[in-house]
Amino acid sequence: MRRGSAPPEIPSYLDAVRGSSATLIRKRLEARGTPVGAAFVAELAAGGEKDLRDRLEHGGKQMPAFPHLAGPEVDALLHYLKQQAGVPEATGPDLEVDESVARVGEHLVKGTCHVCHDATGPGSGHMMMMRGTIPSLASFPEEKSPDDLIRKVRYGASGMMGMMGGGRMPTFRYLTEEEIVAAYLYLANYPPRP
Repeated sequence: MRRGSAPPEIPSYLDAVRGSSATLIRKRLEARGTPVGAAFVAELAAGGEKDLRDRLEHGGKQMPAFPHLAGPEVDALLHYLKQQAGVPEATGPDLEVDESVARVGEHLVKGTCHVCHDATGPGSGHMMMMRGTIPSLASFPEEKSPDDLIRKVRYGASGMMGMMGGGRMPTFRYLTEEEIVAAYLYLANYPPRP
């Protein structure tokens, strides 16, 4: 995806997640009249699980890679996705991973912000806004307060950018103020490099 362009339409990941369930694979094949053995179904489900993990680490056609996720984080994410997809094997409570504030911020920056914002480069000055330039991640702690960033992330453009029809940045109302501040602190303490 070209920086500064709108994100592409994102296909659902849930069917790929369902492909990691031995129970759902068996039901689908039996509904088609295909007799299957337990070992074959287990092999297909294991292959589906491996494909999910590979896609998270390396990305896909329109999906960015998430190589910064650690093993327990991937396990918790896949468990959550399996619950959302109705995978019968995904029983029990959500898997929880204790994270530091910096790690939460890193996840937001690397998993969300970097899709549109370059690591380094111009900031958000008046001339940059006039050109439609998206400010770099490195410019946030230099030019914005945590409160400014919270407003921008949760409510979109204001001021000059809003008057110029800006606001190309989507709003992320589901993020808490604490999560946005964690991203701000991550950028302030671990400045992006080119």
